[in-house]
Amino acid sequence: MLWLQGDFQRSLPHQIFIAAWGDFSRGLVQHDVVSRIPALRTSHIANRDISQLTSHLFHRWLGHGAQPFAANFENLTLGPDGAEREGMEAFSTMRSVMVHGVRDARGRHDCIYIFMNSDPCVAPKALDHLRIMLPFVDMVVRQVEHLPCQSMEDVPPREMEIADEPECMAPDLQLSIREMEIMDWVRMGKTNYEVGKILNISTFTVKNHLQRIFRKLDVTNRAQAVSEVRRISTAIEEAPAILAHCEACPRAAACSR
Repeated sequence: MLWLQGDFQRSLPHQIFIAAWGDFSRGLVQHDVVSRIPALRTSHIANRDISQLTSHLFHRWLGHGAQPFAANFENLTLGPDGAEREGMEAFSTMRSVMVHGVRDARGRHDCIYIFMNSDPCVAPKALDHLRIMLPFVDMVVRQVEHLPCQSMEDVPPREMEIADEPECMAPDLQLSIREMEIMDWVRMGKTNYEVGKILNISTFTVKNHLQRIFRKLDVTNRAQAVSEVRRISTAIEEAPAILAHCEACPRAAACSR
């Protein structure tokens, strides 16, 4: 927040800054909100509060050829919950916006950066500044760690589905082949970022897969998931020997019943 004030304001004047990233086509998007206005901080605003706004601006940005653009507005449209939330009134005082972003062709992890101002006038040179400064904005935002409130629990269940997940499942584990790939790398101590690089998918997608894995295995963290996969795999490997012993047993028929 401090970096976005001071000298930065002379080049890109704004009162509310929003960074939104993820897969906009499926609604799997996270947000950071930075402002001097106390109520307008990431920890106070849920994804669904501003998802409609950021999605609209993202698609307008694409319509401008993924180039920076500015717009004026009278009535700002927030998400279905955001319009009713206490502390969100400051959004209604905003009269202009500047938007630019970064496309991620490999991992579908697009980023869009939104600068909102109560002044309806946007200086033409401000868009030139935005074009030049965007790589620095993008680099800084990517170094900010997720807050505890930033989890996929805020995304509706329908949007948690991963469309390109293979249908085939690992026997008895109920994990997809992709999920087993991810667990293999997690078992070797790789971070989400490293797994994403290895599998050529975004860190965001790796996190989504892990959340699904945790639910399927009924665990809450990576260490428990690794332990559970190892336990089930061991049981599967030992199953043929147990079965052979049962078939040789005089009580096999009773056992099967």
